[in-house]
Amino acid sequence: MDTRYKIAFWMAFMLFSAYLGTAQERVSKTVERSFELSDAGEFQIENKYGNIDITGWEQDKVAIKVSIHVNHRKKDNAQSLLSRINPEFKSGTNYVGVVSKIRKKNTGWFADFFNKTNPVDFDRSHVQIDYEVFMPSKAELRVTNRFGDVIIEGWSGPLNALVEHGDLWVTEDLNKADVILKFGKVRTQDLEYASLYLKNGELEMENSNSLRLNSSGTDMDITSVKTLEIYSNKDDIAIAEIGSVYGTLKFSTLNIQRLMKEVNLDTKIADFRITQFIEPQSEISFEQESSEITLNVSGFSHRFRATLEQGVVRLPKSFENVNSTVLDKGRRLREIEATYGDDNAGLISINGIKGIVTIND
Repeated sequence: MDTRYKIAFWMAFMLFSAYLGTAQERVSKTVERSFELSDAGEFQIENKYGNIDITGWEQDKVAIKVSIHVNHRKKDNAQSLLSRINPEFKSGTNYVGVVSKIRKKNTGWFADFFNKTNPVDFDRSHVQIDYEVFMPSKAELRVTNRFGDVIIEGWSGPLNALVEHGDLWVTEDLNKADVILKFGKVRTQDLEYASLYLKNGELEMENSNSLRLNSSGTDMDITSVKTLEIYSNKDDIAIAEIGSVYGTLKFSTLNIQRLMKEVNLDTKIADFRITQFIEPQSEISFEQESSEITLNVSGFSHRFRATLEQGVVRLPKSFENVNSTVLDKGRRLREIEATYGDDNAGLISINGIKGIVTIND
């Protein structure tokens, strides 16, 4: 046989063998249930290894469709695992709940010991459990999903969500939302009153009246917030307009385009910037350590006061009544006072250790 044909033959053989080694048997089943539920009721759902699609409607019932898919090299193994996966439904007075259950493969005392040391007896990449839910558009929703996305459309009731290793998408404005998200992305419209706990994720949201934000390792883009309570660690945050903000920043960056009222923050190795002050009575207060604070004060008449140890303050020449007093020469502690503009209705007060304060006009 010609060498070229031998090579072609062996390549085809190897590809065919690889295909046989990776070929997957796929089995599936569908479960559908519906229950009575009004806008005054509560729907609770808990899932792993799949996506949850929720749509609001104007009917006094909740309709649930569960699609379960399992793949494995051996069809018997796939079928065995599929038989152990079943949604568990509960219903009561204006309450409906569903939980995805994966029954243990073995039972008995030895199996219990084995399951404790090896709690997952399957590869989660072999399992897909997807939910399609239609529920009253204003009923309360409690959703937990791990290793999958949650998409909510046409619904505007109270939300309580826990999402891990997946994204949360909300297309309607909500009056109240409590969200915990780890390793994923949140995209929402308006959240009137919200509490968000975010870890290693992303946030895109429009507007909020009152927002409590506890976050770590997250990139955020927010259009406007009236009142923000923030506890931030290693985040990158951009807010177009904000009323008031208070809390702590550690190793984070916070950029505010327009400030309406006040800032009261503790910062550590943080980067904070304001591009424009809107209200003449705005008050800014910082307790900072090794942070960089940059404020554009054009058009914002105010009193300036800073007490820094080993820090740097940069003021433009347009500032008046500048007075620098050394409080402790050994510690390089000094107090700087100045005014900017005519009526001095606003206030900027900065205290702390090290750091760089830059005021631009």
